[in-house]
Amino acid sequence: MRFVHPQYLFFLFAVIVPLIVHLFKLRRYKREYFSNVRLLQQIQQEQKKSAKLREYLVLACRILTIVCLVLAFAQPYVPKDEAEAYGRQSHHETMASVYLDNSFSMQAPASSMRKLDQAKAYVRSILENLPPDASVQLLTNDFSGLQQQFYQVGELMDKLFVVETSPFSPAFEEIRARQQALFDAESVPESARMCYYVSDFQKSVWPLPMRRRPDSLATWVFVPVEGPDYANVSLDSVALEAPVLQAGREIGLHVFMTNRSDKEQYQMPLRLFVDGRQMGAYPVDLEPGEPLDIRIPFRLENAGIHTAYVEVPDYPVEFDNRLYFSLNLADKLPVLHLYSTRASAAVSKVFQNDSSFLYQAVDIARLDYSRIASARLVVAEGLRSMPSALESALADFVRKGGSLLLIPEDPVFVADAKDEDANGKASAASFHSASDGLLKKLIGSGFRDFRQIDAPLRWINREHPVFSLALEQAGQASSLEKSANERFPYVKTACILPGSGGAYVPLMSLRSPQAGAGQNEAGRDFLRAYAVGSGWLYLLASPLSPDYSDFTAHYTFVVSLLNMALCQGGQQPLYNTVGSRDPLYLPSRLFQGKEWLYHLYSLDGKFDFMPEVRHRGAETVLLTHGQPVEAGSYGLAAEPAGSDRNPQEYECLWPLSFNYSRAESDKDCWSAEELQSWIERYGDARTYLLRPDKTDMGESLARIERGKELWKVFLIFALVFALAETMALRKTSLH
Repeated sequence: MRFVHPQYLFFLFAVIVPLIVHLFKLRRYKREYFSNVRLLQQIQQEQKKSAKLREYLVLACRILTIVCLVLAFAQPYVPKDEAEAYGRQSHHETMASVYLDNSFSMQAPASSMRKLDQAKAYVRSILENLPPDASVQLLTNDFSGLQQQFYQVGELMDKLFVVETSPFSPAFEEIRARQQALFDAESVPESARMCYYVSDFQKSVWPLPMRRRPDSLATWVFVPVEGPDYANVSLDSVALEAPVLQAGREIGLHVFMTNRSDKEQYQMPLRLFVDGRQMGAYPVDLEPGEPLDIRIPFRLENAGIHTAYVEVPDYPVEFDNRLYFSLNLADKLPVLHLYSTRASAAVSKVFQNDSSFLYQAVDIARLDYSRIASARLVVAEGLRSMPSALESALADFVRKGGSLLLIPEDPVFVADAKDEDANGKASAASFHSASDGLLKKLIGSGFRDFRQIDAPLRWINREHPVFSLALEQAGQASSLEKSANERFPYVKTACILPGSGGAYVPLMSLRSPQAGAGQNEAGRDFLRAYAVGSGWLYLLASPLSPDYSDFTAHYTFVVSLLNMALCQGGQQPLYNTVGSRDPLYLPSRLFQGKEWLYHLYSLDGKFDFMPEVRHRGAETVLLTHGQPVEAGSYGLAAEPAGSDRNPQEYECLWPLSFNYSRAESDKDCWSAEELQSWIERYGDARTYLLRPDKTDMGESLARIERGKELWKVFLIFALVFALAETMALRKTSLH
């Protein structure tokens, strides 16, 4: 047996008072005058033994009454087990950690108040039922440094009042790790550790561990916050149809939303805003539990940076009603054409005649390698040599999300006098490309021998974006084969394209995949796309000279080059997640020549933060360390040291949008019955489920914290002994 207030046991010395009264018999006698001695005959003579026994009974009742009263005020209790009694010698060693879930899902209603307000009331009851001088940690989803310490109960009452909803939703294991770290830092014995979890226990963010609790003496108490069912429509994500946006052209925006309830939602207005101006409103009908893809077409006339968002009105959970994203409309897309001796005029004609592209043809002998990082597409044509620095620059460019079209150089023929004819043709010998070193870095093998083909191409992969963006009937089975009247490029000589340890996609071939030709057939694939890192490597099987094919004279040449530039890998995301510690990858060209300080700021001027910047080849990494914590439109700016300009005056280098995680949009929670089942299967004797709506919270918490309380029992005994004393004294007075 232990005591909540053992200091009150000092008052047991009060039992001396009835002892003194008994020993000294401090009873005063009252003198009565009477005239007739006959009254003395009516007094019954008491036996001496009987009188003494009654005195001892009164003395015992008085002593026991005082003892029971003192014990009742000391609040005795029986520990839950001997291990706890050994580990917690007194309540001064009581150490508790209370987790209060303040995620966005706690905005939902619970009876007449929010779930968060109900949860605060539960936490307040927990604190009130802890010993007054217990040490307590109040942990919320914010995981701030101030929460990683113990406080007295009175201090936490004020902190509890200011807790508001948070965009973060840590998993159960993360919460346990934070609690464990503080307990370990304070050297708290396991038997003295009390862990309370007050939450709605949403399944999407509370995946309960499907294994037995580790052998521990700590106590876990789960307090579910339940509420009525409610409707919720969430805007889950957005996507663009085209990989590159250009001013004056239609933009197709796909909005993905879900009705996460069992009620129909009709004529909900879905609105699109760009640069603060509404671009349209679209009524949406949603069936119960239905995910929906809505296409919104719009057009922007000016190139550059644009901020946008879509929204839908919904109540009571509102954090997923708006979704921000950024648009960066290209003015001119940079294309870099590398050559050794002479650049093909066919490539220049494709890009120079299109105002959407900024075309540069550069001899590799005069190449500034920093240009590679800023290019949209690099065309490496017939390179007779490739320095190791150029190999590394191109390999890094592709891995970081660039698109590289590699065209082999003219093969080196070794004349065979026996086979040489009057026209000077020669048989093909082994072909060694200067690009083999680069190819081995990227895909493991280089070009193989050139061979005579003398056949037209018969198949184009119309499903790949390189062709599907321009050719009609994309995705239809009948379009995979060329039509009877369609002429495809004619190939005279081509090399065998290398295989790859990674994935590649055939784009143009001599035979369709349905023909059953082997993968190693000579010259089967004329154009391939290899997925390398975040980018794409395109390989052409022959030089662009008409001596090898008439590819440059066919419309597919123009289509393929244009879309290779448009379908660059490694696209920047439309938005990021609030609070994420994942690095942000941005093009290094944004940071060239700017030895300034970089600012991540909100466009409304209320937030200004300096992220950590690290340069890595073609990309620059931004480490935001969990910032920002509010959804909205942001920008990246460069300012000189000591600048006192307001964030609203910054020049935006790159737009960034941040949205709250949609993990909590799914309102499905663990029910009390499911939690109880989990506890019975994976918990132990120190794992409890507390349901304030079913049992008295104060009494349940007291039993969990201190075991079985006995103060009521001792108070009843005190009353019984006081009543027995009164009865004994009354009987004595009658005699």
